[in-house]
Amino acid sequence: MYSILRTKKHKSIASVASRECHTYRRRPTPNADPVKIKKNRLLFGQENFADGLKGFLKNYQVENNIRKDAVLAIEYLLTASPEFFDSGSKIERDNRLKKWCESQIDFMKKMHGDENILCMYLHLDEKTPHIEVYVTPVDPKGKLNCKHFLGSPAKLTALQTSYATHNTNFGLKRGQEGSRATHEEVKKFYSLIKGKAKITSADVKKAVKIDTPTISERINPAEFLEIQQQKIFARISKLFAGTIYENKLIAQAKKIMREWNRAVDEAKKKQYKQESEIERLSTQVARQSLLLGALDGLTQENADLKANLNQLWTENKSLKPKYATDNKLVP
Repeated sequence: MYSILRTKKHKSIASVASRECHTYRRRPTPNADPVKIKKNRLLFGQENFADGLKGFLKNYQVENNIRKDAVLAIEYLLTASPEFFDSGSKIERDNRLKKWCESQIDFMKKMHGDENILCMYLHLDEKTPHIEVYVTPVDPKGKLNCKHFLGSPAKLTALQTSYATHNTNFGLKRGQEGSRATHEEVKKFYSLIKGKAKITSADVKKAVKIDTPTISERINPAEFLEIQQQKIFARISKLFAGTIYENKLIAQAKKIMREWNRAVDEAKKKQYKQESEIERLSTQVARQSLLLGALDGLTQENADLKANLNQLWTENKSLKPKYATDNKLVP
């Protein structure tokens, strides 16, 4: 079982506000179960963390300049292999989840400090429990500095190692460094199927067949692939126990896995584009709302000016002198 940590950078308040809506399910979330939404909960920080970030930046700008392309917030996704959360009785699962959440809070506090954590929120309405974390990337010198945390491949590698080490007491480990494979089960799969066996092509195709993903599983392809790899490995282990796999079928199995990995990569790219488009549209909506608010204010101001003008005209008419027929002023 593996520790899983992902990161994302946010360079605008609008982007963070968009993620806040997602985190707190203020907009439709296809891969979330509406019945389980009430199980989600805030672990640490604040609910309106976009406002919290605004407040921080306002105070920060008093003595510091902020670059236009600065990363204002880092988003972390913390989770683990699905079987970590699924094994055991309900009491065992609940106790394990509780201890795991407490440990993740401790990890983020040590990395960023209590005061820089905007929000840590647990999602239990999706297939695999996970925590979404939002922090202001303030370095030890008190400067907004994302590069200190995620500035190079070496730092990202060290982060993954540090996170996995922190979770070793849960029986979780780090994925292979530099590998594109999600699990070492793929290696075991290939090492198992060497040589020749009296197994038909139909048997192999059935063993390595990948289930048709649901709509929610298409949105989270990495998790779906992880489960499929485990199922395939289990079926292959059973099918080829005590036998050796024929070389011709090895190539066929590898081809299936390569094609699936390519499909997963494409799904990830589409997911990223969709999220980027949602953030872009959310930013536009926010800007349009500001413009509409300003327009409403100007409309009201214009109405008030018209009313004042009419009143002045009325008063002006009442002040005009009246003349008699002999051109003398009438008192």
